[in-house]
Amino acid sequence: MRFWIFILSIVCFIASTGVSLYKTSPNEVSERYRPYLLEEISKCNEQLSSILKEKSFNQSKLKKHFISARKHYKHIEFILEYVSPKEAKYYINGPLVPKYDADMGSEVFYPQGFQKIEEIIYDGEVNQFQLLKDQVSSLKDQLSTLQDYYKDVELNDGQLLEMMQLQLFRLATMSFNGYDATISLDGIKESEWSLEGVNKAFTFFNIYAERDPSTLPMYQRCMALFKSASKQLIANTDFNSFDRLGFIVKYINPLNENIVKFHNAAHLSWSRRKQALNLNNISLFSRKNFNLQHFSIYYDDTLFNAKQAALGKLLFFDPRLSGGNNMSCATCHNPEKGFTDGRNLTVTTGLIRDNTRNTPSLLDVAFQKAFFYDGRAYQLEQQVFDVVHNKNEMHSTLDEAISKLNKSVEYRMLFDKAFEDKSGITAYNIQKAISEYEKTLVTFNSAFDKYVQGDLTRLSKEAVDGYNLFAGKALCGSCHFFPVFNGAVPPFYNDSEFEVLGVPAYVGAKVVDPDKGRFNVTGVKEFMYAFKTPTVRNSAITAPYMHNGIYNTLEEVVDFYHKGGGAGLGIAIENQTLPFDSLDLNAYEKKAIVSFLKSLTDTSGVVSKPQRLPEIIDVVIKSGAY
Repeated sequence: MRFWIFILSIVCFIASTGVSLYKTSPNEVSERYRPYLLEEISKCNEQLSSILKEKSFNQSKLKKHFISARKHYKHIEFILEYVSPKEAKYYINGPLVPKYDADMGSEVFYPQGFQKIEEIIYDGEVNQFQLLKDQVSSLKDQLSTLQDYYKDVELNDGQLLEMMQLQLFRLATMSFNGYDATISLDGIKESEWSLEGVNKAFTFFNIYAERDPSTLPMYQRCMALFKSASKQLIANTDFNSFDRLGFIVKYINPLNENIVKFHNAAHLSWSRRKQALNLNNISLFSRKNFNLQHFSIYYDDTLFNAKQAALGKLLFFDPRLSGGNNMSCATCHNPEKGFTDGRNLTVTTGLIRDNTRNTPSLLDVAFQKAFFYDGRAYQLEQQVFDVVHNKNEMHSTLDEAISKLNKSVEYRMLFDKAFEDKSGITAYNIQKAISEYEKTLVTFNSAFDKYVQGDLTRLSKEAVDGYNLFAGKALCGSCHFFPVFNGAVPPFYNDSEFEVLGVPAYVGAKVVDPDKGRFNVTGVKEFMYAFKTPTVRNSAITAPYMHNGIYNTLEEVVDFYHKGGGAGLGIAIENQTLPFDSLDLNAYEKKAIVSFLKSLTDTSGVVSKPQRLPEIIDVVIKSGAY
């Protein structure tokens, strides 16, 4: 009897702690999957070798080999992008624009890999046949090196499931939107290959379903969803007409939800990798899925963030941080105007003349890795420093601000409460507090967001059509990435896109605006007139538009892109990254895109101002500044 009581108590303990009675090694699936991974790399390289064997530029044959190689790569893309992100980004499947990464020195990475190979083949560049072979040879070398590495690289089953989730995110935010396959427009077909590869990897998890009945429902549900989703993609390969939004709601969201549930039911650990997405959240595209700490200086201790944000709000609205006590952050970033100022160009501390650039909105400002139009700051905290010290903006110093704030008993108390180390009013604490307030300016509760979460009553057919055009035919989504809709590149969000649009100096001008943009930061000629891609969330309330504020309506902006940017308007600009030709949008399509953009409006919970500011002895706020 004691024996059975003992056994029963063990079983009860295990059940109460959630430990499975069905033991599976945490890397058993990964090891079973490894041969398939290595085989796909080999098959990809075989097709690339076939390109090298061609004696002449036979476009039909080259396309055939390229498509086959690309298919094998897409089967395993979710592994390579996770384990070898820099190789994937710079050498294997980089975009058709030069990339500059400050973390890697001053080197400029020119397009190479699959997308460059696609461009040469599909554009019929016969005179670049040798360049094609050089690109293919380099790509083969990269893949061969990775193949050797992947023979021994350590993977575990929990990570493998997270890689699958990231690929689902990549499909919705990049593949559906033409980020790669930009010439062939095979993005939907390639998405099916990607999903096929993810599905193949998931089939290896059948051992969990066989050994632990609690995981079986989620496993079966995922397999059914994979099958249905694949059929949908195969039946709708046309890039322009594909219903991206419907697919996201019907297949991507439920797949992610069931993978998360399976992950938890199988008692697999979650990665502690510091990244932008909280993958243990069942809602893949909600605010909760984003880790705001990733987008700033990474803080493991977030206990006092709420108090710091409350303090930062006071500082944000306090004009005494400026040299003349006449200009706060809110002077240019007015909550009532979507945290812009409604002016074509930014007003200066003198409140007399205009600065050289339009004021960008601070709504959702935290979801990026570069700040200001030229990307000269890489942290929110650095952005605060630059604004305070800029002679054309607040024209002060943080040391001067510290001196003023220390005259306030209330401010000293607030800083002590907000910072556990009791370090008081310091430059860093001012920057940290304001940046924490800016992180609260999140607007993921728009009609569009509610639709994505499953409330299909929230959008009109026109707005749904508008998103599908935005992400498809109009090619907007290849720069303004769903769901944040700025240029921070998903799913890792480690860098931001800069584009050369050829914005005119003024409406009707045949010359580009003289602001050199990103070139002023990098000194790289390819970035002459390049500017950071801003978010289009809340764009309906943040007019005027473009870095120089020349367009006053969304209709004007859509028409600018429709005509092919500056080059399409007749401006001579050799390095424009925007397609030169017309998007061929009809009147309804333009209207639908604007309708979609308006559906992204949401300022709920972020527009309030402080009722009062702390008193500072002998420092008077000048009239009209607050």
